[in-house]
Amino acid sequence: MKPLLVIFNPRSIPEFYKAIEKINGISKLWIKYFPQDEAYNKAREFFLQSDYTHFMILPDDLIVTQENVDAIVNYDESYDSISGWCNNNGRDDTNIDTNISAFLPPDPPRTATYEGYRWFKIAQIELLLSKVKNSDAIIPVLHQGFALSRLSRRLIEQVPFRTDAGCCVDSCLSLDLMKFRVGFTQYVDICIRMKHLKIPRSELLVGKEKAKMLLEN
Repeated sequence: MKPLLVIFNPRSIPEFYKAIEKINGISKLWIKYFPQDEAYNKAREFFLQSDYTHFMILPDDLIVTQENVDAIVNYDESYDSISGWCNNNGRDDTNIDTNISAFLPPDPPRTATYEGYRWFKIAQIELLLSKVKNSDAIIPVLHQGFALSRLSRRLIEQVPFRTDAGCCVDSCLSLDLMKFRVGFTQYVDICIRMKHLKIPRSELLVGKEKAKMLLEN
């Protein structure tokens, strides 16, 4: 396996930079300051022209550890889509939502309300985790919001990224995986929990800083 960690970086978040400095043993492609649709398309084009085998999505408002990255990398290659999970709204108590759902996102995503996503609650996932063994902690979902997602080359080749009105790549991907009936299932390991910072959109540097791609081997 030869994974590529693709870091979507439209902001400047010191806590994220501090965390990513500690991640070793994997090539990193920085996609800096591009609009979302252009960012994902450029990353996909780079990936498909390379010999990397897996496309790993890391948004710059997600704090990950070396242990998180190693766990996702080391899953069996039979998983075309495998992810961890995180809190969805910047807090970390058990009364709020995760970023994963047993339901498809609203279609089209631009018309969605927050409630329309029907996220699992953190308390639900913690309860499930308390009842299962680690080997049973990988669950299928219909939607997951890119908490360190590992996608196979086969999936990337067959299902292009797209946005809806310039946003919601994760929602569009979940919808397309079902719509095209291409045989891909999304899985989440509920043992792998990460911290979502949920930075406000006002912090975006798209259009303010020069857009660029950087590869770190």
